[in-house]
This record gives sequence, structure tokens and C-alpha cells, in this order.
Amino acid sequence: MFDLDRFTIDLDCPRCGFSTPAFYRQARLRAPLICRGCHCTIQLDDHMNECKKARQTIARAMAELEAELSKLNKKLVIRL
Repeated sequence: MFDLDRFTIDLDCPRCGFSTPAFYRQARLRAPLICRGCHCTIQLDDHMNECKKARQTIARAMAELEAELSKLNKKLVIRL
């Protein structure tokens, strides 16, 4: 499976509204983020383990895709 931790998401600063990029890993680990606009510290919070749920949903979708591709009687290798 591809490395979801390296996926970038844009977050708006709650103080100044400036868009700041963050990695999925930072959100998953609830790491602090420094706003590029006002330089305040943004504490990330994975409310109700949404990152874990997203990872499970993606893994389930990839497994379904693999099952459907295997029905084609062809050998395919997907690398992301």
C-alpha cells in the first residue's frame, strides 16, 4: 500500500486563516504545527480517531480493487 503518512493536506490557521500545509502523519500523531502566516502554534487534534478510520477505509478500498482486478485473469502490479 502507498505511504499515506506522506500525503499533504492544507489546513487553515484558526487565528489568521492562512493556509498551511501539513502531512497526514502530523495530524495522525497530533503534532503541533507552526502557521506560516502569523507563526502561532496550531495543535492538531485527531478528533474521534478520524485518521485511523480514513486509513482503514483506504485499505478496504485497495483490497476491493485488488479483488476486482484479480477477476480479470491478468497479473497487474500497482505501485503508488
